[in-house]
Amino acid sequence: MNQSVTSTLRYARADNEALLNEKAYILNYSTPPEIARSNFVIDFFPGIKINNLRTAGLSFVENGLSIATLPDCISKEEFDDEEMIEKHYLPSVHDCLRQTLGAQNVFIFDYMIRKREPSFPYQPKTDDNAPQPALSAHIDYTEDEIKGRLHQYFKEKAENYGKQWFQIVNAWKPLEGPLRDYPMAYCDAKTMDPQNDLLAVDEVFPTVANEVYQVLYNPSHEWYYIPDQSALELAIFAGYDSRRGQNLSVPHCSFDLGDKSSTGPRQSIEVRAFVFYGEN
Repeated sequence: MNQSVTSTLRYARADNEALLNEKAYILNYSTPPEIARSNFVIDFFPGIKINNLRTAGLSFVENGLSIATLPDCISKEEFDDEEMIEKHYLPSVHDCLRQTLGAQNVFIFDYMIRKREPSFPYQPKTDDNAPQPALSAHIDYTEDEIKGRLHQYFKEKAENYGKQWFQIVNAWKPLEGPLRDYPMAYCDAKTMDPQNDLLAVDEVFPTVANEVYQVLYNPSHEWYYIPDQSALELAIFAGYDSRRGQNLSVPHCSFDLGDKSSTGPRQSIEVRAFVFYGEN
């Protein structure tokens, strides 16, 4: 599995008439029948080539993508223990990000474990579903969302931190490898047009709402993945850069390997962090 694959990816469409009068939204909770859970369409785009990131020669500085090797990692079973994650795994990712990116400081603010249900993606979406692989191409943060996160996490120091050169990055890996079930696909940030390819969406949960970007199809997009990704391989990708804005933002999503799939349902962890480099 060292070559490129061809698969179907899911993109948003912005041609719904509802978007002429209201902002795009997704409601992540049960609603009455008369209230739509979303007011835009996510469609299938088949025949998309997804290249091998290991051999692509891309860089984090130019393309927003990098692969790092963790020196060690807790076992798959230990990811069920929050104390083990916070005591051992997050510090390992912190050090890896700092060394790989050459950052002065790293602030991890969130992590999420996803365990694919065997029936995914066909099971009904309910309020009780554990986080499943995200199948539509998206970027996790808009600029307004990032401003809010700065104030949320750094409070009275937010203005000073906001004056530094910073990025928001995601560090993603499977809990065990080789990964051959719903791997992640990453779009080279240089091939994405922030002015025309992004749809701002309110993603609403029972207790919180986040503003994200769903991505619109563009044939210029170039996609990559890590074939047979191991549990020690960390995919690092950019979500925002304070100097370059969304020009260093990587659309990403999971995709189905089809007849190349094997092993059991994917289990993965993603860590999200502010990465600071100093004065702008």
